Amino acid sequence: MAGRKTAMDQRAQEIFGVACRLLCEMGYERASIRDLAEAVGMTKAGLYYYFKSKEELLFLILDSYMDDLLAGMEEISARVQDPEERLKAYIRFQVERYCEDTYRSKLIINDENCLSGEWFQTVKDKQRRYLAYWRETLERFGQQRGRPIAHLSAHVMLLIGMCNWIYQWYQPEGELRPPELADLIFRRFLHGLDG
Repeated sequence: MAGRKTAMDQRAQEIFGVACRLLCEMGYERASIRDLAEAVGMTKAGLYYYFKSKEELLFLILDSYMDDLLAGMEEISARVQDPEERLKAYIRFQVERYCEDTYRSKLIINDENCLSGEWFQTVKDKQRRYLAYWRETLERFGQQRGRPIAHLSAHVMLLIGMCNWIYQWYQPEGELRPPELADLIFRRFLHGLDG
């Protein structure tokens, strides 16, 4: 029985991986269950064994992505106490997440609003928890420097926006390596605070 469960788990992971790529490339609205079935070599009925609808599939993808982000932020917060170093670690983590998990990184930005009801609310609640890590650390960073940050929420969104928007232009295999990009984002953000 355990071997069968493992095989089903592996198949589900394969389906979710293909679904991430397909939804990202085609967009949630354009991609169909038929497209996904063809891409994984299954029937539509076979896919419904793993999820009940295309929206549930999107929810499972985005919810698991938010769980991964929250786990990373929690780990960094427990390990790094200094606010400046923690901000740097958050930025590095965000850049690395994009490089390692491009499809889900894009889907959370482009297609989260395709969710409805409880699924939408669940993902939004996790996003609020994620933002709270940034907010608390940025607030402590300002206090540490003896300059509380005015319009803290706006600054949090600006910093996260700098990290998230790299999906539009950044090529990890290019001249600027991910750790260098993370450092550049931090320096530009800090310079803006000093200016």
